[in-house]
Amino acid sequence: MWHEARRSEKKVHDMMDAARKRAQRRAVYLAKRRGDPQQSIQLVGFRCRTYRDDALYQATQDQQGLIPWNGKQDVLIDRFDGRALLDFIRDTSHRRVPEKSEEEEELEEFVNFERYRDLIKHRRRGCRYG
Repeated sequence: MWHEARRSEKKVHDMMDAARKRAQRRAVYLAKRRGDPQQSIQLVGFRCRTYRDDALYQATQDQQGLIPWNGKQDVLIDRFDGRALLDFIRDTSHRRVPEKSEEEEELEEFVNFERYRDLIKHRRRGCRYG
């Protein structure tokens, strides 16, 4: 009976050690990720040659490669433009924003307060990330 208790105690200690080591590895990993974001910026580029083509430049400047979009002569797009696949573009300037009642505004203010409460509380305590 004593041997079984010792064996189960050893299993528990092994599990606790493994959890502690995982937590340490996780803390190191998260500390690396939280570092200065500018240190993780990468710039990737490839060498390429540019060729001077005066005819192509002039055609682009004269808008010769543009086609009318959706049959409208006043709206010109490039033939490779993705908008050519659309039937129409919605006009977003006429979007109507519904008026909110006073009760809805109070509810929204309360919800925003609750949303950011933990962040404010952690910032007061001096935590940078919360």
